[in-house]
Amino acid sequence: MMRVKYTILIVLILSFSVVVNACKKKNETQVHPRLFFQANELETFKNYKNTTHKQEWASLLSICENLKKQDVFLKPKPKMVFAFPEKLAAVALVQLLDPNQPYQETFKKHFWTILNWKEWDSWIEGKSKGPGGDLGIAQALIALSACYDWQYQNFSDEERKLINDKLIRISHHFYKDYSRYHTKSFAIMNCNHGTNVYAALSAILYGIDGIPSEYKKEWTESLEHKYETLTSQMNSNMSDGFSDEGATYLMFQLKTYVQWMEIRRNALEKGYGKPYEDLQWFQNASAYCLYSILPGGDDNFGGLARYADANPRFWGNPYSVFPALAKNLKDPIAQWLSNDLDLQEVELWRAEKKNQKDQNQKSNFDVWRYIWKDGTVPTVDLNTIPNWRFFEDAGMYVWRSSWENNASYFTIKSGMHYQGHGQPDDGQFMIHRAGVPYIIDMGYSVPKYTNEHNVLLVNGKGQVGDGDVWCDFGEYPANKNIWGKTDIILSTGNQDGVDYFNLISDPTNMYPSKELEFWHREVIGFNGVFLMRDEMKANTDVDFELLLHSYTSRKGKKDAYVYEKDRDVNPFNAIGENEWKIDPRKGKAPLLIVKDLSNQTWNQKVDEAWFYDNYLRKKNGVGHVQLGNVLKRKQHASSASSLLFFGFEDQLDGKQVKSLKNGDGMAIYKNEKLNTEISWSEKAKTKQLRFKGEMAGLAFVNKKIQAWFGRDVRVIGNGKEDLFLAENPISVFTNSSKNEMTIHVNSSKETSIQIKLNDAPNEVELNGEPIEYTYKKNWLSVNLPKGESQILKLNL
Repeated sequence: MMRVKYTILIVLILSFSVVVNACKKKNETQVHPRLFFQANELETFKNYKNTTHKQEWASLLSICENLKKQDVFLKPKPKMVFAFPEKLAAVALVQLLDPNQPYQETFKKHFWTILNWKEWDSWIEGKSKGPGGDLGIAQALIALSACYDWQYQNFSDEERKLINDKLIRISHHFYKDYSRYHTKSFAIMNCNHGTNVYAALSAILYGIDGIPSEYKKEWTESLEHKYETLTSQMNSNMSDGFSDEGATYLMFQLKTYVQWMEIRRNALEKGYGKPYEDLQWFQNASAYCLYSILPGGDDNFGGLARYADANPRFWGNPYSVFPALAKNLKDPIAQWLSNDLDLQEVELWRAEKKNQKDQNQKSNFDVWRYIWKDGTVPTVDLNTIPNWRFFEDAGMYVWRSSWENNASYFTIKSGMHYQGHGQPDDGQFMIHRAGVPYIIDMGYSVPKYTNEHNVLLVNGKGQVGDGDVWCDFGEYPANKNIWGKTDIILSTGNQDGVDYFNLISDPTNMYPSKELEFWHREVIGFNGVFLMRDEMKANTDVDFELLLHSYTSRKGKKDAYVYEKDRDVNPFNAIGENEWKIDPRKGKAPLLIVKDLSNQTWNQKVDEAWFYDNYLRKKNGVGHVQLGNVLKRKQHASSASSLLFFGFEDQLDGKQVKSLKNGDGMAIYKNEKLNTEISWSEKAKTKQLRFKGEMAGLAFVNKKIQAWFGRDVRVIGNGKEDLFLAENPISVFTNSSKNEMTIHVNSSKETSIQIKLNDAPNEVELNGEPIEYTYKKNWLSVNLPKGESQILKLNL
């Protein structure tokens, strides 16, 4: 009898254990929150509102108050779908972190209205594109998943099942309907539309319960495949942090990538920093954004450099996106963009945009910033980082005279192309100052034409993708053979008031023309003036046409891109046949001097510039409009060269710029005293410069040599006196002060050099390390290894 009772007891205990374990397992699968942070972090996030996140918490409460006063949206508008569910997620988070807040009914009212939109069913039944198209649907799915995750405890079992069933149904149709984003195409996979798909699917996959096993398997395999592929691409083709869609779309792309990575990190229980530390693109994306920002006058935001279809303002909130990079990578540049970038007004997708403008930074502190902010990360001091940067994959070089708001800004790009928002614009360059445009890009256009850029046309035709609505640059990797290239010969940055760079862009392969053999564009920047030399060669006589775009803008502080009026005002003022002054604000900004110093004759005229303005079309229905004017310079030949000078009138300060005879080059005089000579021809008639090589220059201060430089040179001389000798051609820039000579060198071969010095140096260093040298009869001799960006310093 005792055995029977004992057996029954054991069975009861085992049965109870099975039930307990089953319940425990069930609870483990439904633990919330788990999507953007873990349940064990909840107390930490609650404490933020009273410590480091007070301002962010106040912003979230403001969002809640606005939604409390707002009627429900029974019929969604496309732009509203981008922002409104995200604001609802802010209410869900507020009530999670402080259940005593009075917004629970506000949340329920809006949440169930959105979930029950008829447009979801119409889209699934094939009768519409869905609320907001693929971008809006993706953003809504992410926000609704976060709402479910943060309000899980406030839903009944029946409500949870309704939510799960509806979101799973929407998501599976979303996955099927936008299956084109799940191809092997690099362009599709990495565009801002594709990244939305990954983030949305991961939000449903890891945040929603009861997903059918077949869906879970299919979505997981797809997302893991994309992650593996992107790991490779982000560490090779995109390692410099760029996006071929431009800085505007990079921000939208970056937001959804961060959402995907944060969801993935939490779901797979990766530590902070993972997977960001494994992907070089994330490590450089903040710098790409920083150097794409134009100097901007009083408000520190002149806009964004308009490569590709870039809107002048952000399509993604830097105050919410960059905190994630700052936190996970301990990135001080990302932290600066999170905290110190003063936008005043951010261009975002938001439901209330028509009747509410954001006038301060606080109003842009959203739900993502609250989750991702880490105030312990230091902020970069911009004056400690270079005033220039080269993004090698993009082929994009950026230079600014300083980090002040009134700085000059030069950028040029010739590199990769693989995305629909990219434009046929290899070789495109721009010049801005204090947020004012001088030499510009027209921006977002449909279709996209090469003649909208400051580049070359051959027989009136442009580059690959010319005239396409969504430029087809071909499938990667086969399309690598069309990519342009940019080589930075030397870039020194500011040194004792001297700043120099020399680069060459080669966009040749982007031209499908069978006649064109090459087009090389070389740029020298020296103390705030720019020289641009173009060399072109064809296998027969063709029409070479070089373009230069500018427009006038007078409205508001953000003169760079407020151009709804004065579109037909010509900013080019001709001074003789070969010189123009560009006035972009009708006397309210310094003038840019453009002078043709070419040794060959170009036929030149200024025409109206017309393009299809996608933004203006959406605003008032007028799309094909004039935007300023374009200087067209044409020559019919089999080979041609052009040399243009650019300099701001106030910085020239009475200096005279003259062309050289017998070859491309220039001389600058002040008070009839030679200031600078630069030449591309050994036979050009110069006053002081003498050299053997491809290009060289001398600069003087009070008749004393301040700097000398050259590209692929073996000899540089001042009059009859040699200054520099090299065994093999080498690129060099030398700047002298009283006690030091700094020599920047770029050598494709190991070589020996000789430098003329009146006295023996006390010490010689190469890249910060002592190096052997000899000094004999006023000549210093040094053997240099092969390498780029080497710095030789002589302590005199």
